[in-house]
Amino acid sequence: MIYSKMNVGALSMRYVRMGCRWAATAQQQLLLPDGHTPLSHATTPLHRTVRRVYSTIPQKKPDWNRAVSDAEKIVGYPTSYLTLRSLLSDEMSNIAVHMRKLVGSSHPLLKTAKRLIYNGRTNMQTRGLIVLLISKAAGHVNPEEFEQDQPAGVSLSQRSLAEITEMIHTAHLIHKGVVNLSPTVFDGTTLQDMEFGNKIAILSGDYLLANACTGLAALRNTKVVELISTAISDFMEAEFIGERDNQGNPIPNTKITMKDWEEKNFLAAGSLMAKSCQATLVLAGHEEEMQSKGFKFGKEIALAWQAYSDLQPFTDLYRHPPGTSIDLTSAPVILHLQCDPSLLDIVAAAGDSMENCDFKKIHQLIMGGHGVDAAKELVQSHAQSALNVLQEVFEPSDARTALENIVNALRIY
Repeated sequence: MIYSKMNVGALSMRYVRMGCRWAATAQQQLLLPDGHTPLSHATTPLHRTVRRVYSTIPQKKPDWNRAVSDAEKIVGYPTSYLTLRSLLSDEMSNIAVHMRKLVGSSHPLLKTAKRLIYNGRTNMQTRGLIVLLISKAAGHVNPEEFEQDQPAGVSLSQRSLAEITEMIHTAHLIHKGVVNLSPTVFDGTTLQDMEFGNKIAILSGDYLLANACTGLAALRNTKVVELISTAISDFMEAEFIGERDNQGNPIPNTKITMKDWEEKNFLAAGSLMAKSCQATLVLAGHEEEMQSKGFKFGKEIALAWQAYSDLQPFTDLYRHPPGTSIDLTSAPVILHLQCDPSLLDIVAAAGDSMENCDFKKIHQLIMGGHGVDAAKELVQSHAQSALNVLQEVFEPSDARTALENIVNALRIY
């Protein structure tokens, strides 16, 4: 094994500072030609020390977009834009014409529309991709019984399921952009803009859900229909968990725990991912034990993804400067509340609307506590659980490797 002179020089200086007698010969011993004893098998004090120092060099964190891009090559097409086929239909084009009237207003639907295409440095439309990777990693019980999509190595029904998953998730995001209207909050032109935006959001989301239901019926599998339809109902149930302000923003209380966080976010994020992973294994003819493993993987990666998203206001200060509004029931906030309930006094001072909350002060309190570190451990825990399922159930393959890369891109190093 050959090392560069720059690395050797740096190590040599380290040994001089340590007072080691053999530091002067470090370059000669490290720059051995091929065929000599490699560093990994060396037993001299010098080699043991070098190996120990080299092993502590921090590894580069996997890049999310690179992991997604590589995975898309495996399934044969850019699944990041599965939803666009529905969004670019004639009906949605007509809606888009009316949506232009919202430009200049503050309706959340515009931000949602932007996120569907581009969300900063992060590609968010990957749920369908994960479904296809699970499909390819697991394979089919009886391949001859299924019509194969050759570039992806999955059946056409599984590809359809991936598209349905993306449509349902997109519809949910659009529906979440509906604003609670009140003459005491909005008035005049602003109120009219918000009313119009709500109509467009409801119409767009309902159109995507209708398409998803039509696609589900075409699969002709009652168990798959049951799984995905219950995931849609779970979305709705999540919106009624916990206390809310007059705009539907969640409010923490003294009794909130991480169990509440997991329950809410499973319904709001994990249910669709878990049941879609299970459903694609149903379509492939796998037994219930295999299906339950797919469900568990989907749940764990979704919770790791949610915890990772919750951390962004505290780890990516460029895109989320202190003072930006945050979810007051996110993982770092709840974990901080377990040791410092005084944060609730700031929340109570905001009254009936969290828009009046002093988010900058809350941010400072949480950054000074242990909530952020505990949330990072939460991400690691769920990510590791997802990796364990992959390594336990699926044989080594390019699809499994792609899934592992996506999970590792969520981990906080």
